[in-house]
Amino acid sequence: MKLVHDPIHGGIELDEFAVKLVDTPEFQKLRRITQLGLAFLVYPSARHTRFEHSLGTYHLARLVSTRNPEIEEGVVYAALLHDLGHYPFSHTLEALYPKHEENTRWLIKHGGIGDILEENFSLREFEGLLKNPLVSGDIDADRMDYLVRDAYYTGVAYGIVDLERLVRNLCWDGKRLILLEKGIMAGQNLLLARSMMYPTVYQHHTARIAGTMLVKAVELEGIPLEEIRFMDEVDLVAGLRMSEKPEVRELIKAIDERKLYKHVFLSGEDPGEEAIEELRLELEAEFGHLVLVDYPPKPKFEERNAFVLVEGEVKRLSDVSPLVRALANVGESYWRWGVYAREDVKEEVQDALEKLL
Repeated sequence: MKLVHDPIHGGIELDEFAVKLVDTPEFQKLRRITQLGLAFLVYPSARHTRFEHSLGTYHLARLVSTRNPEIEEGVVYAALLHDLGHYPFSHTLEALYPKHEENTRWLIKHGGIGDILEENFSLREFEGLLKNPLVSGDIDADRMDYLVRDAYYTGVAYGIVDLERLVRNLCWDGKRLILLEKGIMAGQNLLLARSMMYPTVYQHHTARIAGTMLVKAVELEGIPLEEIRFMDEVDLVAGLRMSEKPEVRELIKAIDERKLYKHVFLSGEDPGEEAIEELRLELEAEFGHLVLVDYPPKPKFEERNAFVLVEGEVKRLSDVSPLVRALANVGESYWRWGVYAREDVKEEVQDALEKLL
C-alpha cells in the first residue's frame, strides 16, 4: 500500500497494482491538466488537476466496492483511469476533438499503460469496466469526487455533498447501483450541488470566453489529433506562444494577460446548431478571429435518473423527489449561447448582429 494525502478524503490508499498504473507516463501527464480548464482566471486557486481527481474517484469507488463485494474487482482501476484521455484544459478542447472517453480507450489500447493492464485484464474486458455505473453512471464515484473537489478549490459554497451517506447507501444489485431510501436526501443534495455549480463555476461567463478563445487558437494552429492526445498544458501553451501564425500568438497572449474578449450577445433561446453555424460563418467572414460564437452543450443532470429503493420498490430519483425535478428544470434554464468580440470591434460586431439576427 502507498498512502497519498488528499485535502478532500484524507488518506487515499493505493494498492500495488494501482501504484503501477499511476507511475505510467500516461497517468503522470494528468498532473499537468487542470480539472476546470481556464476557470483559474476567475477562481485563482482552481489549479487542481485531473491527477488528484482520478485518485479521489478511485478512493470513492474502492469504498463503495468494499461495501459491495459483488462489484468486479477491476472497477476500482477503471475509476482510476477514467479520465486518462483528457486533453489540455480538460473539456475545453472537446469542441474540436473526440470526447475524452474515446481518447481514454485509444490510450489504453495503444499506450504503454495497456501492457500493465494486461497483467490482470484483457483490454476488451477493461474497456467494459469503464462503463460500469460506479465509474460512469447517474450517481458515480466520478461525480461525487469532482463536485466536492471543485467547490473546495474554487472556494464557492455550493458543492457540499454528504459523501459518507452516499457511500453507505449505494448498493449493487448485479447490474446497477441503487440508492437506498436513507440516501435519498444525499442524492438530492448531489443534484442541488451540481445545479448550483453549473452557472457559478462550470459555465462561468469569463471562463467560457477564455475557453472559446483557446479553442479558436488551437483550431487556427491546426494541431492534429495524433499530437494533441499526447500533449499536456505546458506543451500546448508553449507551442501556441511560438506559433508562426500572428492571430494564434495574439489569442494566447490575450489569455495569458487576461485581456479577454467581451460579451456582445447572450441568449438562453436555442436557435439550433444549423442556425448557429450559419451565424458563425457570416461573422467570421467579416471579422475573422476577432469575433467568436460560443454554443456549449446543454447540461444533462443525470442524477435525476438514479435508481432508488423506496418501500421495497426500485424507482427513479426524479419520480420520488419533486425537488429533483424542479432542480433539473432550473439547471437547464441557466444554459446560454453567446457571441464574444475583441473590445475594439465590439460595436461593429453589435451592428452586424442586429442585421443578422
